[in-house]
Amino acid sequence: HKTYLIEQDAHDVIIESVDMNYDSKQIDQNDKDADLAKERELLAYLIEKLKCEIDETKNRNTLSKTSNKVLVKKLKSEIEDFKNKNKSLELSYNQSKEANNKLSKENDLQYADFKKSKAELKRRDSIEYASEMELECAKVKGDFLSYKMESQRSCDKYT
Repeated sequence: HKTYLIEQDAHDVIIESVDMNYDSKQIDQNDKDADLAKERELLAYLIEKLKCEIDETKNRNTLSKTSNKVLVKKLKSEIEDFKNKNKSLELSYNQSKEANNKLSKENDLQYADFKKSKAELKRRDSIEYASEMELECAKVKGDFLSYKMESQRSCDKYT
């Protein structure tokens, strides 16, 4: 047999024989069958990998749903607590406002009394008031002396 070397690339060498008259169709078919088998293996691997990814995604989704349900429940509880605290604060605010209004009215009354007292003190601090009081005291003293003398006479009558 005569065999010739044909250089294809720097590394690949194809051996070509003059006597290579065997069935090239069969070789091509075998190559195609081998390629199909490799493709089937690759597809089976990819399908299995995709199934695993789908299962992982389902598990993550289930976990997320459960987690979301817990978070929603917790959030609803927090909202309810907030509403209750808000109602309590509103009530406390209204009570404080009411107490403040009462204190404000009381303060106004006491301020009016203070103004009256201040005016009275100013009036009493004047000379006219002092003179008026002196006259009043003299009158009371006179009445007292008259009463004392009358009382003395009554006592003398009966003794």
